[in-house]
Amino acid sequence: MILITGATGHIGQELVPQLLEMGQPVRVFTRDARKVSHFGSRVECIEGDFEKPDTLAAAMQNVDQMFLVTLKTRQDISALEAAKQAGVKHVVKLSTLEASDALIQIGKWHREREKLIEASGLTWTFLRPGMFMTNAIDWWADSIKQQGAVFFPGGKGKVAPVDPYDIAAVAAVALTQPGHTGRAYELTGPELLTMGEMIQTIAQVLGKPLKYTNIPALAAKVWMLKSGMDKVLVNALMEMLAVLRKNQGAVITSTVEQVTGHPARTFEAWCYERIAAFKA
Repeated sequence: MILITGATGHIGQELVPQLLEMGQPVRVFTRDARKVSHFGSRVECIEGDFEKPDTLAAAMQNVDQMFLVTLKTRQDISALEAAKQAGVKHVVKLSTLEASDALIQIGKWHREREKLIEASGLTWTFLRPGMFMTNAIDWWADSIKQQGAVFFPGGKGKVAPVDPYDIAAVAAVALTQPGHTGRAYELTGPELLTMGEMIQTIAQVLGKPLKYTNIPALAAKVWMLKSGMDKVLVNALMEMLAVLRKNQGAVITSTVEQVTGHPARTFEAWCYERIAAFKA
């Protein structure tokens, strides 16, 4: 049995169908079973919450492999304790590219969680993706639909955004095939793009011009704080933006193709698949 946490997230919603297509038995751990009801009887569903550790035991029963997505270190602690008690053998952990050198706060948080897994006695695989292509929807879709514009502090720094489908494909391999224990996979897309180039690609696929304003980082920080985001998280995100703007995040890897056998998908191809998200 494979346990999927974060089944309704960007990666999980791509991973579950891939595992089902492979004929794998899948159980999902979710706070709201209604959000995974579209899978029907093809998956087992256990309702629970990392913040309620007593709900984890049922989710872990008879599980061999676990895909672990967490927001806080204490959630990893609870999940690992339950996994060890249930006899789970292997953990595939969603981490971040910044954990590779752990120089900024977000990388330090994820590396801390990775170290807990390393010390747990379970075998593990770490997935360290860069920027998700789906961030373009989260960050820009509303202003594109409402104003035909994007306001974002990107500057000239480049990233290689990765399709969550490809991250899920690597996870599926690590969950079902031998040879991936003790590996930390850095995952990116196949091309380096500035934020402006990404927005231009969206415009081309939409078939209409979009205005991009490279706003000051401070303006973005003020907006995030006013929206109610936690100050510690906002400061960590600003640190990440500073790395982007200095072009220190310009990294490309071929890991997706090496692990899955297919090349990582381009941002343009992803846009054609998801373009409805940007249409008013």
